[in-house]
Amino acid sequence: MGTSGSFGGSKKGLVPTWVDDPSPAPAASPADGAPTSGDGGGDGPHDGDSPASPVAYPPVRPAPAYSGLGAARGNMTRGARTSDGRAIRHGAGQYVAASGGGRGAARRIPSSRATAGGVAAFAHSFATRGPVETLRRFNLERLVGAPATDVFVALTDALCPPGGMIDEAIARDAMLETVAALAADGVGDFDELTAEDLQEFFIGVVTRSIEGKILNEVGTNAIRLPPDVAAVERAQRMLHDFVDGCVRDRFAASGANLAEINNEQIDRFVSDLYVAAFDLIQTLGEAP
Repeated sequence: MGTSGSFGGSKKGLVPTWVDDPSPAPAASPADGAPTSGDGGGDGPHDGDSPASPVAYPPVRPAPAYSGLGAARGNMTRGARTSDGRAIRHGAGQYVAASGGGRGAARRIPSSRATAGGVAAFAHSFATRGPVETLRRFNLERLVGAPATDVFVALTDALCPPGGMIDEAIARDAMLETVAALAADGVGDFDELTAEDLQEFFIGVVTRSIEGKILNEVGTNAIRLPPDVAAVERAQRMLHDFVDGCVRDRFAASGANLAEINNEQIDRFVSDLYVAAFDLIQTLGEAP
């Protein structure tokens, strides 16, 4: 998880400052005796009419609360402190349940879905048109013959440039961490890759965007992590392996091949994959 630093982007600071704030109190009603102005109630009689009655405005509704996040934080903390993979899975499943199931969780990461769609389109072009034409179509022709990592970093800047909001930052981190994983595996030049390599890159981006969203929503800074850095890394690997298994399972079950999915089908395919992967995370996470 922490490999994106060499390429830019960071998970630090992604947690909203309001994540643990109490819900806002209802707004005061003019019926409490405060004077009003304008058409809704006057400061006194108008043109001989009797004094206007105060208008009873409805209270301001607080933002929806995700009640399951407390349990998810507890399980994530327990898993990080004890290297308990089952607690990590429970925490992930409780996050999805609190978000409204797979469809609700998928709706909460529009930038990640859009970025994954861009990667899928890139992989489809590579499989059907070859590396040179693909780079040209994505305005990256200057990188013909360049290392694959250079191409993927440039693609990251094109699909999700730095400086965006939280969801955009999660998508960018997912791409850069996948690039870092490829670099660690010793990937070669871009024009030496296969269509299967590009499909693996796509799966890696989907996996890490889901993983990053779970960590962000549960609250990276809110989880009481152990001081042992190795224990933190073990917990992150367990979450990654769990999410990665769910994404791969749903991708395989779809019977899809990115080379065969045209541009008109990509958005629906990517959205369905996110929903199915989140649903499986919930199902397996809630299992005893």
